[in-house]
Amino acid sequence: MGIARGIERRLERLVDGLAARLFRGRIHPVELGTLLVREADLAIYETPGGWGVPNDFRVVMGGEPVDAEVIDAVETELAAFIEESALERGWRLEGTARVALTVDPRRRPNDVEIQAAILPGPRPVWARLNPVDPAGTRLDVAINRAVLGRGSGSDVHIPSDDVSRLHAVFWQEAGSAWVGDLESSNGTFLNGERVHGPTPVVEGDLLTLGRTEFLVGRV
Repeated sequence: MGIARGIERRLERLVDGLAARLFRGRIHPVELGTLLVREADLAIYETPGGWGVPNDFRVVMGGEPVDAEVIDAVETELAAFIEESALERGWRLEGTARVALTVDPRRRPNDVEIQAAILPGPRPVWARLNPVDPAGTRLDVAINRAVLGRGSGSDVHIPSDDVSRLHAVFWQEAGSAWVGDLESSNGTFLNGERVHGPTPVVEGDLLTLGRTEFLVGRV
């Protein structure tokens, strides 16, 4: 939990800095971050590659309004907390985590209302699959719990007959990258060894789907 703890410290510093006025008499920022992650956990759903959670959160807090600059800073830190928490847990986000915070003076200071939704959108590339075959195409991996396969429903499309429609899943969790086979016809192999369960992956590993080979690169 080292990465998420680092984000917690950043949230803690909000009460000492620019956002101190927002949280005076209100919920602590770490508690608010924890509530957001809990809301995501309550809305968890199954995808072909594993668990996914919402990435768009609307938060309404009670109390007196504050400057837009303060709101922007808090929204940024809370979104970062969701991103890092999702990576720690191996959750899939369909788009970049977003938090929209509104202060409603008609509510009591400790009142917090959270609505979560799935908002598909672009995500930064975190890994690349570099083809061993010089004629092959480099493939970028952006979504966590990305499904690799030949089918149109895959996140990383590999147009090869020896690759199943939904062949393997590639993801980040607890500070490491992992690969798992999705009951493919021709198997998934890492450095020549067949993958039977979640298997850790490091940069430079040889990942083989059927007979299609890639060298794993991290970004």
